[in-house]
Amino acid sequence: MAKGKYTVKDPISAILHKPGGGQVSVTLPVGAVLQESTQHSTTLLVTVGVYWEERHYSVALSELLKKTALISTA
Repeated sequence: MAKGKYTVKDPISAILHKPGGGQVSVTLPVGAVLQESTQHSTTLLVTVGVYWEERHYSVALSELLKKTALISTA
């Protein structure tokens, strides 16, 4: 899958990676623009690393494909 930017069409569950190693479950809102990360996700293998508002998140690949729309590729 090409690295790209996605816009969220339906709220999407994600894991926020906090500085220092903490993780928090969050929901990314409709309209959020996600930039796919070149940094590997530190959670499950079926997740993709993304950035939103300069923070790193992991989202399930299936959720990314279902609940977002690709707006550009790198």
